[in-house]
Parts: sequence; structure tokens; C-alpha cells
Amino acid sequence: MKGEDEIMADCLLKGGKMLSTSCPSCGCPLFEYKGETLCVVCREMRGREGREQPAPAGEAIPVQEEPAGTEIRPLAGTLEETLIVLSLRIREEPDPERVMILMNSLKRGIEALRLLG
Repeated sequence: MKGEDEIMADCLLKGGKMLSTSCPSCGCPLFEYKGETLCVVCREMRGREGREQPAPAGEAIPVQEEPAGTEIRPLAGTLEETLIVLSLRIREEPDPERVMILMNSLKRGIEALRLLG
């Protein structure tokens, strides 16, 4: 069973962008993925619980829209912010397996940042 960190790391590896807003249900960061803003943790948990059919890959969980006038940051800046968030989570993570998952995500993020630079 995947934990929150692993679910979010998987989304980052698939090209998702971690946003600065949090899910009103679980408090995890929201992601922008394939043009949709969604909580990947809630989507995964909802599919696991079996109460409903698993959410299709592109289905978004309704969230509050960002305020009008919010500027879209360049990809490199967003990636840098995501790397900082991952670094902070690594510091606080007690589970060595999750630390390795986060470290691999951090490594791939740094590689992607180099490609952009």
C-alpha cells in the first residue's frame, strides 16, 4: 500500500506539478497534471477504499480555484520550489524506504532542472 509521499512522488515523476495550495480534505499539496488541478492522494485513496470506482487518470477532484490574477510561474521556478519541498519532507521522514523514494524523486528533479538550464 502506497503512502502519501510515494503517491505524490509518483505524480512528480509522471510530470505533475506540485502547487502551493493544499487539498481541503486531506491537507496534502494539490497537483496540476494533464491540465487538471487535483489531489492525487485523495484520488488514490478513493480508488483503494472501493466505495467508488477508481478515478480515471484524468479525473479531477473539485478544488477551489486559485485567485484571479495569479501568475503562472516558469517551469524551472516551480521545479525548484518542488525540490525544496521534497528536501524538507526527506528531513522529517522516519521511514527509510520513503526516504529513498523521495531521494530518487529529488535526484530526477535535479536532473530535469539541469536539462532546463
